[in-house]
Amino acid sequence: MNDFILYKYVEFFMFTLYLIFVFLLTQIWFLWKDVEKNELMFKSIINESFFRKNCIYVFLFSTFFMGHEFFEGLNIPGTMVFFEFLDLLGMITLVLFAYNWHVVLRSCIPKKAITKEFASQ
Repeated sequence: MNDFILYKYVEFFMFTLYLIFVFLLTQIWFLWKDVEKNELMFKSIINESFFRKNCIYVFLFSTFFMGHEFFEGLNIPGTMVFFEFLDLLGMITLVLFAYNWHVVLRSCIPKKAITKEFASQ
């Protein structure tokens, strides 16, 4: 497969990941106003696996993006697809990081009571 065609596929996949990431961030932003802050602290700080996952995600996406910049600075010819692949892996970990936070925030929202209008029907 030609490097240019592979590059275009990676760019298309990265664009869809950017859209998913923006969607998750807006969902997190809208959820934040309804989150019970005390319950969030209890669930996220006490839960060791959530903290461990976040640390791994932060380490991975920072490593992928720094690796991209480091290898790009070496000026090795014909490695543009490799650079884009590192960016793709970084973006995947960012989306997983945002999804992890979305799930935790979603679980911290109290269940809203059904209004009387719906209950009478």
